Amino acid sequence: MKGDEGDRPPQGAAGAFLHRLIDDASPFPPASLPLPEAVGQHRAHRRGPYRWLLGRFVVTASRLGDLLPLLREEDAPWRLSVVLDLAPDRPWPDALGDALAAVAACAASAQGRATVDSLEARLPVGAEATAFARALAEGAGARGLGASLFVEVPFGEGWERQVPAALEAVATAGLGAKVRCGGSRPQDFPTVPQLARFITVCARLGLPFKATAGLHHPLPHPDEALDITQHGFLNVLGGALLAYCGRLDEDGLAEILADTDPSRFRLDAEGFGWRDVCLEAAEVARGRQRVLCFGSCSFLEPIEGLQALFGLPSLTATA
Repeated sequence: MKGDEGDRPPQGAAGAFLHRLIDDASPFPPASLPLPEAVGQHRAHRRGPYRWLLGRFVVTASRLGDLLPLLREEDAPWRLSVVLDLAPDRPWPDALGDALAAVAACAASAQGRATVDSLEARLPVGAEATAFARALAEGAGARGLGASLFVEVPFGEGWERQVPAALEAVATAGLGAKVRCGGSRPQDFPTVPQLARFITVCARLGLPFKATAGLHHPLPHPDEALDITQHGFLNVLGGALLAYCGRLDEDGLAEILADTDPSRFRLDAEGFGWRDVCLEAAEVARGRQRVLCFGSCSFLEPIEGLQALFGLPSLTATA
């Protein structure tokens, strides 16, 4: 419908910080909504008062063919981020080619109902980052997929050396990076030093990145079931903005990532700040060109957390 995708954010730093910040990953755990329910919910969000915060709808390549029949021709085209779920029992070059071919076929049959805005792929175990990033770029280009491309770089054994090297390879290929901040197991949550190193390297390279999973709350939040502390999206994205604008080094990032005191954070029309470090609206907007978004299986939960934290009355959409 007209206006669903075109509403402008409020002016100022808060609007720049939050515009299209949250990708809707409701088909993914822990929500794991059935596609028809996820589609209906996303359609409602596109018409709702917080639609300017809404980014892409996230779906796996293997379910893209099931999604398209659920979309309506009268809707404005849906912006999709497609996760390439590579078949684990095949060599990754073959699995990657198959996934890209499937996405290209679906994109060609979308008939204006959706656009594949971005493609995401996790670096396979044992794959060399340079070869994988190059294959992703060349494979997408050969199939006419003009989407933004992101490589998820995992934290494994030897991450201190391997993660920076992988990010260098991603940057050299002209792609973006993706970091996983949580999941269903304690080991899915990166440590503060790991996340600080990832962001520091991305900032040094000027590498666009997005985050996914585990970022349901603005500030770090205890997860009693997993006996861990979830990362806060305000800490992760806000810290990244400060790093990309040259205001925080790796040690400073580690401090902001662990900070649970809401009184040390500020987000309003004039700026985003942490302690005595502040970014004005223009700096926030510039940083958001690289600090892109995060995927969440709940769209409203992060917004409710922001409202509780800052009492932001300006989160409703403007025409």
